[in-house]
Amino acid sequence: MNETPASDQEIEDAIREFHAERAEAGALAARAFSSVSVEEGIAKVVYDASLSSTDTRDWLSEHSLENLAEFASIPLAQATPESTRMRMSTVRVETSLADGTPLGALENAGIRALNSLEK
Repeated sequence: MNETPASDQEIEDAIREFHAERAEAGALAARAFSSVSVEEGIAKVVYDASLSSTDTRDWLSEHSLENLAEFASIPLAQATPESTRMRMSTVRVETSLADGTPLGALENAGIRALNSLEK
């Protein structure tokens, strides 16, 4: 296994690709994905309900997670060598609406806990 921590760009790409795949599969949260940026291991994921053809109030009531960072962190929480490398570099995942309204955040320990991975 490659023990080199992932770059910010690799984390960003993984989050972007995950959302594209889930949007194609019809996931409402992923269809509202607007952007991701990662700097020094802090991922900021932005959602825009209008991208999902839903107004913000309906979009917020439709997804089942209270903390949308749990959804955005899935590609980092998997039991794969690539995800392990990304977890080594990830400090936190923050989610918000395009207007800045917070939708939740998850620290590294919370990401690992999503799938009962390494402690």
